Amino acid sequence: MAHTWPHPLTFRELKLFVLDQNCWDCGGPTTIRDYRRRPVYTLEGPTRVARQLRQCLDERCLGHEKLMTAEEDILIAPPLWILAWDAFAHLGQARFARHMSVPEIREELADHYDIHLSEDCIEDYVGRYQAMLAARQRDPELLREHYRSVDDLILTIDGLQPEKGHETLYTVRELNGQRVWFASTLLSSSHDEVEKLIVRAKQMAEQLGKPIRAWMSDKQDAFVKGIAKVCPGVPHRYCQNHFLRDVAAPVLEADSHAKVQMRKKVRGLRTIEKEVLQRKDRLDKKGKDSDGDQVVLDYCATVRGILNKNQGGPLDPPGLRMAEGLKEVRESLQANLDEQVGGLVERDLKRLSACIDRGLDVVQPELTKIPEYVKDLRAIHDTLDPKKGKPAKRQAKFTALCQTLQADSDPVRQSIATVMSSFEPGLFAGGQALDALQDNLDLERWFRLPKSHERKIHGRQHAGVRLVHEGPGLALALDAHHSHRRPFTEKELGPYLGAMPTDEELQAVERRKIMRRATSREARPNLLASLETRYRSAHRKIRARQSRD
Repeated sequence: MAHTWPHPLTFRELKLFVLDQNCWDCGGPTTIRDYRRRPVYTLEGPTRVARQLRQCLDERCLGHEKLMTAEEDILIAPPLWILAWDAFAHLGQARFARHMSVPEIREELADHYDIHLSEDCIEDYVGRYQAMLAARQRDPELLREHYRSVDDLILTIDGLQPEKGHETLYTVRELNGQRVWFASTLLSSSHDEVEKLIVRAKQMAEQLGKPIRAWMSDKQDAFVKGIAKVCPGVPHRYCQNHFLRDVAAPVLEADSHAKVQMRKKVRGLRTIEKEVLQRKDRLDKKGKDSDGDQVVLDYCATVRGILNKNQGGPLDPPGLRMAEGLKEVRESLQANLDEQVGGLVERDLKRLSACIDRGLDVVQPELTKIPEYVKDLRAIHDTLDPKKGKPAKRQAKFTALCQTLQADSDPVRQSIATVMSSFEPGLFAGGQALDALQDNLDLERWFRLPKSHERKIHGRQHAGVRLVHEGPGLALALDAHHSHRRPFTEKELGPYLGAMPTDEELQAVERRKIMRRATSREARPNLLASLETRYRSAHRKIRARQSRD
């Protein structure tokens, strides 16, 4: 569709001349035939580009029937584009490096560069930019150049599923070169589908001529079996972070239950605060001292801060930290109560102490067991620390701990031992040479980039399904800008001018459109009617083919 240029709009003129003015066929003289003009948007504002057209003077020359045009035109803007290369690169930089939404980009272009585009037009150019940049990231020649100085490869694989029941975006990233190799949207996480990704990664490694030194994953069953089948003999390290989360799951569950119970029982803070605030206001109006009341309010704020703190991990559970904090506050309150000064302030401190006591009393059984479990977890964690000794020695300690916990009658310790036994082969795979490969957090930290991009643009608290559907190209575009801070130039993007989204991306986007139509009461009947029509048409074609056969 032709672009509607705003009126009035002031254009600056830019003339492009044919550099070689001799005929390209016979070498004879030429003459100016005309100027071909077209408007484009550049970062310097609306520009009317006038290309010189020349014609050979010799009517017998084959070049007489052809017009010679300025070669520089393609360097300013591709044919049929209304954006020059500099404006196009700025738009892509704003979207994928600065994570601006389309309305924000539209406003910036209009205010700062006098470029007036509709949101649909910007979306279209963003799609072109993403396809071109993804094609550049897939370019085998550029990939070989990037890995020229890399001796071997360490590959990581993980999946991102923003919402349960939707597709999963699987990403393969290489650690030594710090580069995303590819991303793929899978409807099914079956072993066969995941194995295809591992085969693809192995083929890319073979094309680069680099050996795969190790794999890293979170021990998903499809990863374990696929890597063992496709890359036999290659060490497969399991992520220690996932191991600690899995091994500590029953401990964290008990800790979470204790935390919830403490929050339920430590009630009455708001009532105390309301009464103290009213009393403090009356004293302040009368000019009397209210420091004691402020102390009570500060104690209440201290308890509230402890109750609202959720940070902590397997080695320092949040519920245990909450109980420790409440105990310290209770001891501090008791020190004040022992002074026996009397009055309303002491009464309120007693009420606050009673609130804390209720919370601690209800979880006392758990508080006696959880610290012992945490002690076991810390002992397990020490066996994974390369600073604690050589792998063989640490693995022996790991095995001994596993056997001790397995022999314990406590079901929590038996559960811990079961997880330890299943993870042991991958936690020490590769020996000392791979001790630096501790976890898969490098890829998981990279996942924050597309998640953050999605949230900043669409304002969601979590990454939406759009991230998965556009992920195969979006992941590469984001990774390209992550390591390339300045805008891409025409020289870098020009070779990929005709790039299109892959079939996988187009199919995923089409599924997303169908899913969105299915959720609309107005659009759903038309969608179902269309599917019924397509089904009958397909059935008729099959019957016609069978009758011909």
